[in-house]
Amino acid sequence: MDRISKAILFFAVILLISAAESICQTANPSPSPINEENHARARAFIEQANKCDQKNVKCRLTAYTKAIEAAPDFAEAYNGRASFFRATGELDKAMADFDKVIELDPRAAEAYYYRGIIFATRNNLPDAIDSFSKTIELLPESWAAYVGRGNAHVRSRHYQLAIADFERAIALEPKAADAFYGRGTVYYLRNELSKAIADFSNAIEASPTLSIAYLNRAKCFELSGDISAALIDLTKFIELEPLDVRGYDGRAAVYDKIGEKEKAEADRQKATDLRKR
Repeated sequence: MDRISKAILFFAVILLISAAESICQTANPSPSPINEENHARARAFIEQANKCDQKNVKCRLTAYTKAIEAAPDFAEAYNGRASFFRATGELDKAMADFDKVIELDPRAAEAYYYRGIIFATRNNLPDAIDSFSKTIELLPESWAAYVGRGNAHVRSRHYQLAIADFERAIALEPKAADAFYGRGTVYYLRNELSKAIADFSNAIEASPTLSIAYLNRAKCFELSGDISAALIDLTKFIELEPLDVRGYDGRAAVYDKIGEKEKAEADRQKATDLRKR
C-alpha cells in the first residue's frame, strides 16, 4: 500500500458518525397514508420502543417489529427499526429497512443519508456518494450530508470535489468540526501542510475532544519540523485516547528523532502492552 493509500485510511474514515446527528433534526420519513387505527397502534409501539431501557435490546426490537406488524405501510416504523439495527451493527437488516422506508416515502432524506453511511462503511463509495447526493437533493441545507459525501470523495481520491463539499458544509455550519477535519485531510494528502494545520486547528477549536484531529495535526507539525508542537499534540491525543496505540507509536517516533531514546522505548513498550490486551 502506497503512502497516499495509507494516509487515506488513516485520516478519512471517521467523519461520518459525529456529523450524523444533524440529519435527524432536519428530516424524518413522512408516512404513507394508512388506516388511522393501524396508524395509532403503530405509533403506540414506537413510543413503547422509545421508553425501553437503551440496554434492553429485546424490548426495543420487539416494539419496533410490532409497530411494523400493526402498520406494514408505515414508513416511520421501518425507520425506527432501521436505526435500531444500525446502532447494534446489524447493517444488512438496517439497509433492508431503510430501503423499505424509501419505497414507502421516496422523499425520506434521513433514510438516504444512513444508507450512505452504510455504503461508506462497506467501502462502496459510488453508492455512498449517490445516497448522500440524494440527501442533498432533498435537503440542500444539510451540512452533514455534504460532510458524508466529501468524506466519500476523499476516499475515492476526488480531492477537488471533496474540498467543495467540505466548504459547502462549513458555509452552512461554521462550527462543523468534521468539515474542517475533512478539508484538513485533503490538504495533508496534497502536502499543503500549513493549510492542513489551520483546518485541524479549526476542528479542535470547534470540538476540543476530537482526538483524531490532534493526532493528525501532530503528523503535520512533525513533517513541518515543529517537533515540540507535535509532541504536545501527541500527548494530548494520549490523554484523550489512553488505549489507542497510535499515540504511543507516534510519540515514540518523534522521541527517536530528537534522541530521547528512553522516552521512545517507554512509549513503544506501552504500545506493545496495549496490543497484547
